[in-house]
Amino acid sequence: MKLRGVVRLWTPHSLAAIVVSRFSLALWLAAGCSGQLLAQGPGVYPINMKASQIAIHVYKSGFLSGLGDNHQIALTHFSGFAELSKTQPWQAQVTAEAGSLKVLDPWASASQRREVQDTMLGPRQLDVSHFPLITLRSLTFAPTGKDTIWRLKANLTLHGVTRPVEFSLACRQTGDSLRVQGKKMLRLRDFGIEPISRALGAVRVKNEFEITYDVDLQFKGSSQRLGCSVGALR
Repeated sequence: MKLRGVVRLWTPHSLAAIVVSRFSLALWLAAGCSGQLLAQGPGVYPINMKASQIAIHVYKSGFLSGLGDNHQIALTHFSGFAELSKTQPWQAQVTAEAGSLKVLDPWASASQRREVQDTMLGPRQLDVSHFPLITLRSLTFAPTGKDTIWRLKANLTLHGVTRPVEFSLACRQTGDSLRVQGKKMLRLRDFGIEPISRALGAVRVKNEFEITYDVDLQFKGSSQRLGCSVGALR
């Protein structure tokens, strides 16, 4: 009787159920260990400013450029969000205070940094008293064919001038947030800013400057799963 009981446990039906359950477990483990970037969503991801960094790099040029300095600048006060959806176009917005740009230049003295900052924020450059905000508003925003790359085309307003700009965003998950990183070269003259020139152009600031961004987006939304990858949206 005991033997019959064992035989009945291992019927074809029960064997099939065990195979299916083990296969499902294997798929679950594979998904958990594959490194695919998943985040909680869809929903709104506000920027966590304290865990984010936006920096600007300004470079020197001219045949006496050795007498000048490159500049490292940090944007210290900004806010915004990314809104991700399976059914609606994605959106992104960023608003920053132009006056919160801070010259870092660790090689310079405090008085030199203050002089550079006063010039940068003053009427000859950013003119923050007339143009206090830097804004970014998405035009198109979506993942690409590569699992962890997003493409953002947005209107960027700087110095009162608005230009369409395309950004490539590398996305990865960190806990319940998404981390978006990348860099972009822009031109001062595109935003009505004339690069500073000294000694009859022997030392001058390059027209091109670089923005680097490392932005932490914290989740607020539904309990469904959405990720950086295209497959997560299907």
